[in-house]
Amino acid sequence: MMQTQPEARPQLHSEAFVTLARATKGQVDSALEKLASREIEKADKLASDAGAVMRALFDLATRGGKRLRPALVSAANVACNGEGAAVIECGVALEVIQAYLLIHDDWMDQDDVRRGGPSVHASLRKTFGDQHAGDACAVLAGDYAQGLALDLMTQARVPPVRMVSAVRELASMLTDVVTGQILDVRMAGAVETIHRLKTSSYTTRAPLALGAILAGADASVVEGLRAAGEPMGVAFQLQDDLLGTFGDPKKTGKSARSDLKQGKRTALIAELEGDAEAQKLIPRVLGKADAKDADVDALIARMVDSGAKSRVEARRAELVSQASAEIDRLAIDSEGKRLLHEAAAALAKRED
Repeated sequence: MMQTQPEARPQLHSEAFVTLARATKGQVDSALEKLASREIEKADKLASDAGAVMRALFDLATRGGKRLRPALVSAANVACNGEGAAVIECGVALEVIQAYLLIHDDWMDQDDVRRGGPSVHASLRKTFGDQHAGDACAVLAGDYAQGLALDLMTQARVPPVRMVSAVRELASMLTDVVTGQILDVRMAGAVETIHRLKTSSYTTRAPLALGAILAGADASVVEGLRAAGEPMGVAFQLQDDLLGTFGDPKKTGKSARSDLKQGKRTALIAELEGDAEAQKLIPRVLGKADAKDADVDALIARMVDSGAKSRVEARRAELVSQASAEIDRLAIDSEGKRLLHEAAAALAKRED
């Protein structure tokens, strides 16, 4: 099914991605609020407990969030001269999927705080006055979110062939994320492999591919955006690793010691594998909520002195270059490429 070609796109200015991201966030936030009201009302009619689960789910989904994934869907769609059809619906679906993943991740890690408020399992434990019931319903909230997201995607206002391709992209993304989570939980596989499966898949690769699919782009362009999204997503995660230890708490909203005390297996930790001095400190710090500040500070200093921090920063830059090279190879116009280059740089250099 052919669609009329859109009118010529106006020239994009130098901060086009930032502007586009802000506009997309506003639309996605509004659509999420409407979705939340509808789903909570529907659940309340069944039972108050069902309504409580939906409230916890959408309290998380609508509580903050940069909406980077919808922004990348929109950026790829614009870069491919798409008409914007279904971009917001797709963006909302991705945000609901992220809620599902955060709910399950928080429960697995037993993290009681997310985005400045209670995680869903913590909220439901309090609501139901029972740990098992709260945990079970949190898992179910995540399951519901996944199903809801797929339903939202099937309502895409695009020709059926594009909608089917988009749903298949989501399914591939989800299997990668879950595989990466298995490796992460079991501390198996290389850190960068986990980053590619857990982060690149649903933070950059799939959103970029989805934007192109919804635009009706050629298969070669869709594949090229997947190829660009892989290193872009790892660079995003490496920056997250760096911010988790070296970021400004006023901007990140968390202590610079939090990643270490929570036991996160970051690229910085991986880079210290052969460092004897660091290996003496890691057992006293990593995953130890009561670790002494002196030990934490010593480990952080070792990351700098050993060159681990510099190596992670260099790898981040290398990955951005890889993503840029893939973008340059895309069969799209120069304005579209520039928009995607801006997106890659923005994700890798963010400060919060």
